[in-house]
Amino acid sequence: MNPTEAQRYARVAGVLVAISLIAGGFGESFVPGKLMASGDFHETGLRVAASLGLFRAGFVAYMIEAACDLSLTAIFYFLLRPVSRPLALITAFFGMFGTATFAVGEIFYYVAALPLMDAHFAASLSPDARTRFAYLCLKIYGTVFNIFTGFYGAETMLRGYLFFRSGYLSRVLGGLLLLAGAGFIIKNLCAVLAPRYDSMLFVLPMFVAMLGMAVWLPLKGIDRDHLELLQLHKQGND
Repeated sequence: MNPTEAQRYARVAGVLVAISLIAGGFGESFVPGKLMASGDFHETGLRVAASLGLFRAGFVAYMIEAACDLSLTAIFYFLLRPVSRPLALITAFFGMFGTATFAVGEIFYYVAALPLMDAHFAASLSPDARTRFAYLCLKIYGTVFNIFTGFYGAETMLRGYLFFRSGYLSRVLGGLLLLAGAGFIIKNLCAVLAPRYDSMLFVLPMFVAMLGMAVWLPLKGIDRDHLELLQLHKQGND
């Protein structure tokens, strides 16, 4: 990848991060927050039934986010490969696993409304069972998110390290990504080992890091001169 291509991919990555941030915030936070009534089976079932359009929109938003995340996994592999090909590849695998794991959770999210979308399935359940079914599926969806955030956190920390080492990508963004990834890993450990200490505050650094990338990458991209020097150095060593 020459510096011109790298600059173009960096700017595309910034746009994809922005889309992922908006879609993820809507599909993974806003919509479930509107639908889920903690500890109340009946109210959750009523909310899902009354907001089926919003429910579907939340799932579509997740699919957009997932498409962006998979694209970003590939783009950052190419952008960070000059720093360390093995680490860039490991980072990509963590990213793909994280996206696939969240997709499993989203299956339970979508299935929560199955009694409303499939009359034959609904007929096999009592009204009370339908509300409990919706609540249970949404609860499993949230649990999957909590207990597997560490893999996404590992990907983010590795990416932050490669950003920091590269010299042609912002070191400030690298530091933010390291902090964001650590927050996700800590949240994962708390959710599994010490649930009472689990908090959404651990997610806040990720929001800051993604916002930083969404602004910095489209406007500044990479340091082309530094990337050219790095590539010439590697060619000289070869």
